[in-house]
Amino acid sequence: MKKIFLSILAISAFSATAQISGNQIYGENNDYYTRRGTTPPQPSISASGDQFTVSTRILMNVRPDVLIVTLGLNQESKTVKGCNEAIKKRIDGFTKELKSLGVKEADVYTDFISQTKIYDYEVGETKAVQKETGFEVKKNVIVRLANVKTFNQLTDIASDFAIYDIVKAEYINQDVDALYAKLFDEAVKSIDTKKQKYVKAFKAVLSDDFNIIQDSYYSVQPRTQYQKYSAFETADLSYIDGDHRYVKKEARKAKTFYYQGVDTSSFDKVINPSDPEVCLQYVVEMKIVYHIKK
Repeated sequence: MKKIFLSILAISAFSATAQISGNQIYGENNDYYTRRGTTPPQPSISASGDQFTVSTRILMNVRPDVLIVTLGLNQESKTVKGCNEAIKKRIDGFTKELKSLGVKEADVYTDFISQTKIYDYEVGETKAVQKETGFEVKKNVIVRLANVKTFNQLTDIASDFAIYDIVKAEYINQDVDALYAKLFDEAVKSIDTKKQKYVKAFKAVLSDDFNIIQDSYYSVQPRTQYQKYSAFETADLSYIDGDHRYVKKEARKAKTFYYQGVDTSSFDKVINPSDPEVCLQYVVEMKIVYHIKK
């Protein structure tokens, strides 16, 4: 059989509809590959000599089973003992109220962060002297929410105890092995479909042996996928050089943050693509080399 040399790119057909971009266009680095520092995807099928290579990428959006929330708080006092007593009272009250959300004692952990001295200046007529004025203790409270939808109630309860700093929120799925198994099966189906389609089209005959040269599985946390922009138009105003009679004060421009999941354009299949809820994203990338019979 003649040698087969091909490099095929799947080209998606887009319908001629109106484009809606939104204010996100004010953000920087809107190009997907530039923003993430990655290169464009390689051809999903290629052949050279006696090797026939098929690759696929499958993405799945999955709602989290559990949310791990870290909240930060601090306490100042004249003494370390005063700091510890006051911050303990706040944490104990917060933990007690969390029971109304179904949060158990085992679902809460207090992480000691720091204990530092506080200094301030005592200003006299001719000098300012720095003096120790007290202490500050910082702690984080880590809460596991089995019901993700109770997050807003958690922040309400936290505010009752002057806990306002939401340090981070981590999304967790319990059975990642089952998720990987599902993605693996989908990847194998995709590889086989491509192989059969293009082998039939180009009359190729493949041997039974093959090599799996890539089987990558990873997840993407939502916290890494948020973008920001400031949407405004402004006029320029210039003054004569050396004229210090005027002070230019810039108006406050609000920043908008939004979730931008992994771009799906380079995937062969996206499972659960239209879920409006922010999800964990799981990816399998597979590449198999077959041998062409001559």
